[in-house]
Amino acid sequence: KFTYTLKLWIDFDATNEVMKTSFKGQLRVEAIQSKDKSLYKTIAKKAVLDNQASEFVTSTTGIDFSKASSDTNGKGVYIYSSTKDEEFPVHYYRGDVKNNNVKFAGFCWKIVRTTETGGVKLIYNGTPDANGYCSNTTGETTRIANSCFNTTDYGQQYAGYIINNTSDSTIKGVIDTWYRDNMTEYTKKIEDTIWCNDRSVVKTVNRITYFGGYDRTYTNYIPSLECTNAEDKLTVDTKNGNGLLTYPVALLTGDEIMLAGGVWATENSNYYLYTNLNSWSLSPSIFDYYSAYNIAIDTNGSLHSGRINHSANNSGSVRPSVSLVPGTSIKTGDGTKEKPFEIK
Repeated sequence: KFTYTLKLWIDFDATNEVMKTSFKGQLRVEAIQSKDKSLYKTIAKKAVLDNQASEFVTSTTGIDFSKASSDTNGKGVYIYSSTKDEEFPVHYYRGDVKNNNVKFAGFCWKIVRTTETGGVKLIYNGTPDANGYCSNTTGETTRIANSCFNTTDYGQQYAGYIINNTSDSTIKGVIDTWYRDNMTEYTKKIEDTIWCNDRSVVKTVNRITYFGGYDRTYTNYIPSLECTNAEDKLTVDTKNGNGLLTYPVALLTGDEIMLAGGVWATENSNYYLYTNLNSWSLSPSIFDYYSAYNIAIDTNGSLHSGRINHSANNSGSVRPSVSLVPGTSIKTGDGTKEKPFEIK
């Protein structure tokens, strides 16, 4: 609803009779839309708070992250409630959504969430089909490779994306090579957001070390987008992180997967990150004295601890994630697989 003010100017020398003349006519208002359509604003338009009941959330206290996404526990776009008063509240997609597809840099992606700066974080989802549709949902087409996280796992440091902040992990090498070969010309459209490889230790019991991500996703079911340790804030530049990344690309965290609809040891094939394959996250899980484990998505869509070492049984899908810069605009599309958002 809009309110308009109509102003009329009458000649200074007008007679009293002219001043008394009534005016009749029609006011025609034409709305002129900007050629640029903000992706962030498009996502935010239908978002609802995640800590209250809404169309697909029946609980009055909002989404229950100890349970999988569903038609009663989250399906759509939600506002991460602790950020609702920020300049750029974080919005995230959850559940069996069909309108978070993006075509960018010649690849298909899924929108995961917005960032604290107004950027938009994506996860790789293959290449367009012969019709130009982003129709991939499951299987090998949703990943760039199948790989272990690290070739060595005897030591909790090997749960790091960058081992001891000095050496690249196996999976980082795979992702960086792919980025170098396919994405460098698009770097100016990708923000240097923080990738949180949270290696904080919560406790050690019976020689098993439990990392922060395990505590949040398995013990407390409270996903967090905070990254408390400065050394775990992976970035390219040192302005807002440790400056150790080669390129602005990494993996989703276990917390982001939980926001999307995954939950520990609970089957869920009805959310957009389900691919019927094991898929790695960036979040360390446990170290059991002999081996390091990272949080991963199991073949049934649940979260679990995946052993990071080199054997074929411990490999998983590599699905890179990038974040589009704040202010990114949509050229065409509505987010469906037939009409994915195309980025300017």
